[in-house]
Amino acid sequence: MKPEFNNLINKYAIIISLATLGEILLSHFGLLPGLLWIGYHFIMNIVIAIIVSFDLTKFKIKSPLTSWSTILFNLLGVVLLLIQILRKEKTANA
Repeated sequence: MKPEFNNLINKYAIIISLATLGEILLSHFGLLPGLLWIGYHFIMNIVIAIIVSFDLTKFKIKSPLTSWSTILFNLLGVVLLLIQILRKEKTANA
């Protein structure tokens, strides 16, 4: 694996960890009641989806499914992105 791929893994691990930590802290202290918590979760997923779409264009991968799945489930979208990058690297080296 290339160091660039490891950097991507680290980047998305930090982003998802911070988003989840923010959700936990805001819900634990009662700062976000039910509907606002859902809104925060949705907005964080959209932000992560935008970052994923930038990386999709950076690696010249066209996959709208990855962007849409990131909006719904951020971890699923990130995993799909990483799988697609690995697949592209494997086919490029073959």
